[in-house]
Amino acid sequence: MNRNVIIRNVDYLDSETQKIKKNFSILIKDGKIEKITKKDIVPPESCETVDGRGKFLIPGLINLHSHPQRRHLSRAESAGPFRFGAAAIEDLPDTWRLAYAIKNVWTEMLLEGVTTVRAAGSKNFLNIELRDIFRAGIMQGPRIIATGPIISTTGGHVTVGINGAMEADGVDGVRKTVRMVLKRDADWIKLCVTGGLSGIHKGEHPSMVQFTYDEVAAATDEAHRKNRKVMVHCMASEAAKMAIRAGVDCIEHGNLLSDEVIELMKEKNITFVPTMSGIYKVYKREHDAGNERVAGLLKTVVFPQKEVVRKAVRAGLLIGAGTDTLGNIIDEIKMLADCGLTNAQALAAATIDAAKILDMDSEIGSIRTGKIADLALLNADPLKDLDGLKDISKVILKGKIFNPGLIEIWK
Repeated sequence: MNRNVIIRNVDYLDSETQKIKKNFSILIKDGKIEKITKKDIVPPESCETVDGRGKFLIPGLINLHSHPQRRHLSRAESAGPFRFGAAAIEDLPDTWRLAYAIKNVWTEMLLEGVTTVRAAGSKNFLNIELRDIFRAGIMQGPRIIATGPIISTTGGHVTVGINGAMEADGVDGVRKTVRMVLKRDADWIKLCVTGGLSGIHKGEHPSMVQFTYDEVAAATDEAHRKNRKVMVHCMASEAAKMAIRAGVDCIEHGNLLSDEVIELMKEKNITFVPTMSGIYKVYKREHDAGNERVAGLLKTVVFPQKEVVRKAVRAGLLIGAGTDTLGNIIDEIKMLADCGLTNAQALAAATIDAAKILDMDSEIGSIRTGKIADLALLNADPLKDLDGLKDISKVILKGKIFNPGLIEIWK
């Protein structure tokens, strides 16, 4: 397959100015953006030419919080409770979960333009295996940033009802577990420092703190020694305050964060991935299934999140887009825009700002010479209407036009 591509006469998103630049030609060579110019480009040998007239080129989207093995649940027609579907997936053999993961990330590339995924936890190191399969070139697939398994306390989030985490207790136990995950070359470490939504029917609650300060400090110390960062499932303020002081790098979800915690996050340069679309969908599934008791409990956690994100936007936190299991990256971008970001800023949360959260903004997240050619070609201007992100013409991954062959993707 050609590694050289020319896209002619295309309008492209300049992430620095947050504006669309019109009628440029872009040369992609050996997987990277070689040239951006209004002048004619003489095509190199073995070059594919794409007519970009009337189309809009954006960086490939980055999903900062995903569980690829169960993302097809977001497309399921069933209105059944999330916890049952997720539990069933996690109980499947690893070969099945890996197959689901591959098909899911291919689907999200083709339908949503997602070319980088931070895979935020899967048991048996499945997300690391997924990363390495794509990295080795056995088959095409998005860039996977892998956490390895979620690390929880015994009986903590994603260990009751859903068999999806490693359990670790005490400073020495946490240190050893983090070292085991780092031994498998995880890119990030993920901890669950509070309860979550999937266990709320069994008495778990997002306000429950599930690690001690000393345990979280041990985890961050071990990760930072290996130049790895720590993301935390964290929905409430007391746990967030503790985790930030213990040195974590990124707060996920943050439904119930106080003004004090948002100020502390700004002071300490803590990044924020709220996953609003995924969290809202958990509530909606319970509500639509008629589980009013559980839906009522979830409502008290889910509905305050929008105001939290608005405050985070006003505070100037670096915010990234993520879907969790049930969300959708385009819905997530739109929900961020509803919280006070402009369309361009909301799109940045899934491109250049997401790349900054990953410390990869020198490689991906914007259309610049020298950067990796992860791109999505759209048929509509996304800055005018974010729904334009749904109208994808082509996806280019590491300089290659992506085509999974005859596989039937999830609709």
